[in-house]
Amino acid sequence: MFSFSSAFAIEDLENVGIAKYAVIEAKSDYSPIRVAPDVNAARFSHIRKGFVLYADKQNKDFYRVDLGLDKPFWIEKKYSDVQAVIENKHIVEIDEIKFSEDKDKYEIFIPANIQNAYSFKEVPDGLLFCLYDVKVKDLTIKDKRGAFSVIPVDNNILKIKYITPALFGYDVIPHKKGLVVQIKKIPKINRKKPLKGIKVALDAGHGGLESGVCANGLEEKDVNLKIAKQMKKALSKKGAKVYMTRKKDKYVPLYDRVAFANKKEADILISIHQNSLPNPKDVIYKHGAGTYYYNEQSKSLAQNIQKEVLKFSKFRDDGVNYASFALTRPTSPVSVLLECGYLIDKNEAQKLSDKKFQKGYSKAFADGVENYLRYIVVF
Repeated sequence: MFSFSSAFAIEDLENVGIAKYAVIEAKSDYSPIRVAPDVNAARFSHIRKGFVLYADKQNKDFYRVDLGLDKPFWIEKKYSDVQAVIENKHIVEIDEIKFSEDKDKYEIFIPANIQNAYSFKEVPDGLLFCLYDVKVKDLTIKDKRGAFSVIPVDNNILKIKYITPALFGYDVIPHKKGLVVQIKKIPKINRKKPLKGIKVALDAGHGGLESGVCANGLEEKDVNLKIAKQMKKALSKKGAKVYMTRKKDKYVPLYDRVAFANKKEADILISIHQNSLPNPKDVIYKHGAGTYYYNEQSKSLAQNIQKEVLKFSKFRDDGVNYASFALTRPTSPVSVLLECGYLIDKNEAQKLSDKKFQKGYSKAFADGVENYLRYIVVF
């Protein structure tokens, strides 16, 4: 959406009399904005392909970006393309915000000639959406509905807050005339059959040339697929609509798995894995089942799955863990990753490769997903 004629050289982007910015465009969905120029630094936000940032400095691997806050942020060069160098940031003027809804979701359409950077933050009473580098002029709010509030622009940041005791998925969708914020409604859940009509994307980790853990005569990719197939049966039996990111032994790139879940409009995304350790001898002290989440909205799902699989398997509790993985970061499906057990542990490997055990484990897993849905229905 931002077009420039741009034959230029970016030097060190330091201010020389007049501030200059490189216009940075994200070149892949969910490009990470970090709090420091380090691939291990915490992620502040993720932005969709085509959204724009303004960089005022660079190093070998990162651009430093200015969001108008009291600290700089950083994006890796591999996630971004430079479109031009300009003297000042392009502040988008917004004069309208339009709300709409259907039976499944709320949408907020924000017209803009440039898709500037944004962020989401889950807060105790709901969700806060921020759009950066904007100003408001004679703002018209159309068809406002739901528990939304538009917070006056400060420091060129537009804030929209959604008040809710529980979240069930959200995202930003690029639009040719701006952007659309989507927030899913909590579905009407049948307490006796909570999974009825719920869309679940099941991801059997690894595949093809990517074997994962190889131990005790097993390859993780094969165990993941067998268990995922049993989980599909268990979920389907309870009424869920289940989609698998892979149904056979093939390689699927990580973000293609996320894109698949989004295309299917999945409510829940669960990635199935088996665990290992850098030093296999440490398995004496660390083994068992563990569940991972990144977004706070997904924590309850992780907790409920963990509780039920431990009850069935009698494995050591390896925890409900906060972790930034490609398959836990998506926000439109409620997303978690399950490490069913450790293939480097002979006892766990033997059980996890047994078809009867896989069926029981999968039923317990499905019970955990049901319990999560019962939990959110109280809201």
